[in-house]
Amino acid sequence: MFTWRVGIVAVVVALAIAVVVPSLRVYFSQQATLAELTVQRDAAQADVDTLQANVDRWSDDAYVIAQARERLHLVFPGETAYTVTDPSVVEEHAAGSPAASRLPENQDVTAWYAALWASVEQAGAAATDDAGVAAEGAASAAGTDSTAAEPGTS
Repeated sequence: MFTWRVGIVAVVVALAIAVVVPSLRVYFSQQATLAELTVQRDAAQADVDTLQANVDRWSDDAYVIAQARERLHLVFPGETAYTVTDPSVVEEHAAGSPAASRLPENQDVTAWYAALWASVEQAGAAATDDAGVAAEGAASAAGTDSTAAEPGTS
């Protein structure tokens, strides 16, 4: 018993569904995007709160003084700074590191003036070697052999 009234109602319902379904799809998509953005906003707000707490801590003079003492080993005038190193905790320094070169067994015990004089002698020897090499180069460029015997000798 299909009447024209039932047909019209079916057409109206079909048109209503055709109009509403795309709008609902967009609505649900926007709700999902809104939920993701809300989570991102909450995470960013938590980061801002953490950074603001850090800024507030650095605004406190006592915190700044404590950090300067701990990180930079600064002391007030008249105080004496001590650094205690537990030998059981300290490991060996890496070979070739600046800390390893400061160890007593790796330091040269030569007096500073002896090291200076050795450096002067080494520089003088290098200059003499360079002059000899230059003279040999000039002689070979002139076509003469500096090691050849002089005329009149056998």
